[in-house]
Order: sequence, then structure tokens, then C-alpha cells
Amino acid sequence: MGPTALTFYRAAKRLKTWRVPVLPDVVAAVGTRMHQCHVDLEAELHASVELGYGGMGVVVAPGVEIGEGSFLSQNVSVEPKPGVAGAPRIGRNVYVGVGAQILGPVTVGDGAVIGASAVVTADVAPGAVVAGIPARELKRNPR
Repeated sequence: MGPTALTFYRAAKRLKTWRVPVLPDVVAAVGTRMHQCHVDLEAELHASVELGYGGMGVVVAPGVEIGEGSFLSQNVSVEPKPGVAGAPRIGRNVYVGVGAQILGPVTVGDGAVIGASAVVTADVAPGAVVAGIPARELKRNPR
């Protein structure tokens, strides 16, 4: 498939830690343009995080933390609510369905499943399956 949005994010992040001037922003901008997405360099994504369809349409804002083994489908937004301090924190092995939005200073527990087009504005328990606008818990998977 070629380079994904995460390829550009990780390369830019590495260049930034090496304190290379200008180049991290250029690499990030190329990834943004190629995949019509934005994964901010101030976000913390574990090395095993995956993005659906190479990250097409994904928005990950500054301050967001995403744990190991998590998967974000295409067109997912993970960002703070306007005017509210704090960014979302996503645990390990979380699946986020197509077009879902996770907004505000919420925590999504380990092993949770966020349904397609769900709008998450409150904390999600570990192992919970949520869907809807606003997202509501449908069931909880045993751990």
C-alpha cells in the first residue's frame, strides 16, 4: 500500500526528537496532504497503533494519548471539545469504528469498542461496547 499516515507521523516524530529544524513539519505536512488526515506531532501514539485505510480522514489532536494495540478506522476524530481543557485518552486494544468522534477530556478503557459514527463525550468503561449519538453503553465484554 505504500507509506501510511503513521509512517509520516513516526518519521516526523523521530526527526523532532533529534531536533532537526523544519524537516519534521514538512514530513508531517506531506503525510497530511497525501492521506487527507492530521495526526499531530504532540499526540502520543503507541508504536502498535494502527489506522484504517492508511489513516484516510483521521484527525488526532495534540495531547491525545492512544495505547498499544488500538485501531482507529477511517474518518475518526479524536480531539478536545472547544473551550474545554483536556484531550481524550484511549486505552489499550480499543477498536474505534468508521466515522466515530471522541471529544473532550474523556477516557476510553482498555478493550472497549466504539461503534461506527458514535459520538463519545463521556468516559467509556473497560471492555464496554458503545454506539450512538451521544454514545451509550450497549454491553460490556468480560475481561
